[in-house]
Amino acid sequence: MRRICVLGFCALLVFSCRIAQAQDSGGPKIVGIMPVFDTSGETYGQLFSHNLTAMVYQKLDGAAFQVLLLNPGGLYNPLIPESITDYAQTAGVDKVLVMTMQPTDKPQKGDFVLHVEAKLIDMATSKEMAPSVYSVAMSRHEALLEAANLGMNADNPISGRMRQGAGIIRYMSDPNKPFAKQPLGKAANTMAESVRAQVVAQVPVAKGDAAVPPKAGTCTITLGVKYASKKAVSKAYDIIVNGKDESLWTKEGGTTLENIPSGPIFVQLSVADAPYRLPVQDLYQANTVLDCSQPERTLTLEIGAVGEALFHWR
Repeated sequence: MRRICVLGFCALLVFSCRIAQAQDSGGPKIVGIMPVFDTSGETYGQLFSHNLTAMVYQKLDGAAFQVLLLNPGGLYNPLIPESITDYAQTAGVDKVLVMTMQPTDKPQKGDFVLHVEAKLIDMATSKEMAPSVYSVAMSRHEALLEAANLGMNADNPISGRMRQGAGIIRYMSDPNKPFAKQPLGKAANTMAESVRAQVVAQVPVAKGDAAVPPKAGTCTITLGVKYASKKAVSKAYDIIVNGKDESLWTKEGGTTLENIPSGPIFVQLSVADAPYRLPVQDLYQANTVLDCSQPERTLTLEIGAVGEALFHWR
């Protein structure tokens, strides 16, 4: 398995050349965000973790440094250092934010208490900065109701595919029940605010670190998914772009989006046709910046041998 991981990480060197070149040239500092790792064992743990990852990214977007959502693959475990450092170094980030959803406190009476640990790792030294654990109380009734609702729907076609992320995609993009306004979402939002404050305090900012925004304009782009180690493309995936479900515009392995303005692109994507035994993530969340003044119009999420992925413009 170690040999396979090394091959996958080497492949990503090609995908991350643009980021690495910017870093080598003294460009803005980049903070990578690993997906929240769920160790809670709760029915709602996966939903909470995916949404917390997105919330932390959205709160850090626009900070005086760049942020990059990282996708280390389906074998990622923060307790295995190699699953963090090797991939993060190929992604060209300066620091990595690692978050873990810990087991929930469930007293016999009173509120449940959710816990998330957050820590930054400096890629230059491989040293961990002082971690913080954030705890938020949630009504016992609301927590049990959330767990019951997810559990009751475990056999339906959507929630039954939540392990592959399709149900999460639909839940995230449901305008009638925005996650941020639900009790679980409010708890995640509180934690995301705390994590943002921690990262801003622990990441030194130098003059000129802020990214230069692209020139205004709109253009048509095509998004796709490629399995780099198998030399194949995905033709079945669900996709949200900047909070909007764009799955209906996917045809023959490509999602065409018209009149997209220059600026940040935030993609949430779940693949349904991964090659056999390729350990993909349930949900990929990735970001980049669209500059309509540049010639590149095709954005590809390139997935490597252990499910790790980065964006690549062509």
